[in-house]
Amino acid sequence: MFFLRYHFVTAIILSCTAKCVSSTDVHRIVGGDYAPPKFGLFHASLQNVSGHHVCGGAIVSKWHVVTAAHCVKEAQPRYIKIVAGTADLDAGGKSYDTFAVNVFRQFEFIKRSNDVALLTINGEFDLLKVTVLKPSKAILKENDPVTLIGFGAKKPNGESSRVLRYLNLSVFNQQTCRYAMRYTRNVTETMFCTFKRIGQGTCHGDSGSPITRNNELVGLVSWGIPCAVGFPDVHTRIAPYIDWIETVVRTHACKLKLIAKAKIASEKLGLLK
Repeated sequence: MFFLRYHFVTAIILSCTAKCVSSTDVHRIVGGDYAPPKFGLFHASLQNVSGHHVCGGAIVSKWHVVTAAHCVKEAQPRYIKIVAGTADLDAGGKSYDTFAVNVFRQFEFIKRSNDVALLTINGEFDLLKVTVLKPSKAILKENDPVTLIGFGAKKPNGESSRVLRYLNLSVFNQQTCRYAMRYTRNVTETMFCTFKRIGQGTCHGDSGSPITRNNELVGLVSWGIPCAVGFPDVHTRIAPYIDWIETVVRTHACKLKLIAKAKIASEKLGLLK
């Protein structure tokens, strides 16, 4: 009860300035701790061609990374580098080129609805060095514990962290979150909110980063008011998009099989000549 009252008072105090504060497009972890190496096995750093971390993502197949659609909506695949398999961007990991960007068809940039996209890499991930994070169909409830993992900066106006960080959070009351964020965007049923306290939350560098529960993917960082100033952070629920994710993965796998068969047939014809 104290937790809800504390946040509600905070939201009222700060909501008078919310109209003047734009919601953030990319996020970072503020007030988190260094992540154990195992978290780096399924986390992906989306980088520009200069090697600058821009957004996070989660490995969901040996060919695919799921991330926030607003991170990649206008980006050409050749300009997106994916670094995976490490909790330290200065030590280890491997860089992959992006082959294709698949943004969920009903994504709306302004509203941030359906803020999910799949990146297909050239080649495939080495499953001895990375881990596939299973998307969860679980229905999140208020106060459920979740974990945010990302390379975002650890303080406002700071640079993105080179070392992966994490923050344990709880699912926040949906109605209270919707009220607190009413001057920014509508919090829909395909979104959920987290909140801990002022000084702990998301900001620049963590959009698209995975939110996990029981070692499964339950959400992606989507939007909020920068930066850990007392408002909830809003995330995309992954459960409504699992069928779409599985369809994209299966389609790519089928294409690869057809290409492999065509290659074998071509080689056989070459031998017969």
